[in-house]
Amino acid sequence: MQRIDRLAVERYGIPVLLLMENAGRAVAEAVRLHAPRPIRVIVLCGSGNNGGDGVVAARYLHHWGYRAQVWWMKNPSLWSGDIGQHYRMAKAQGVRFHAFQEMTASRLRRADVLIDALLGTGTHGEIQGAYRTAIEAIHRAHRSVVAVDIPSGLDADTGKPLGIAVRAKITVTMAAAKKGLMQASARPYVGRLIVADIGIPKPLFPQ
Repeated sequence: MQRIDRLAVERYGIPVLLLMENAGRAVAEAVRLHAPRPIRVIVLCGSGNNGGDGVVAARYLHHWGYRAQVWWMKNPSLWSGDIGQHYRMAKAQGVRFHAFQEMTASRLRRADVLIDALLGTGTHGEIQGAYRTAIEAIHRAHRSVVAVDIPSGLDADTGKPLGIAVRAKITVTMAAAKKGLMQASARPYVGRLIVADIGIPKPLFPQ
């Protein structure tokens, strides 16, 4: 999938900004399917492409009347490139952003749904530090979780947790199911799996 993403940009000229837009909308649609009436949503956001997808999801949910806010691991004023542009768009439209340091399990419980946009398929090695603390807080909150592409902390190839992993109710994976998501070991973490079409041309996929 990393190769396919790259070729979509290089061969077909599809900007990452657009792929991120489509991915984020797919996540927001999954939340809306799960909870049709506007509710409180917290997006837990890393600074990679998964985080960008989460920011887009928050923007759409805010537009649809949901009380959506983003809790970030890295100050968004330092974000650049595509995720930085999506941050500026979301902030301009009224999405609220808060620092991870303010997060506690009790505050997470004020939300009805959590969106896990912390870590993506490129994660390797045991989860430690602030990201482990965040996943532990998600566990203690006991709220429905919608994971972006893959539950944070789950190895995308083996389907095994890297020490700890988010247990999602729904996982919205982009373009194609990653190998790890299909493994028996991943089932307690993935929940319902939705494969989202984000506009990657079909010729890029193996036949």
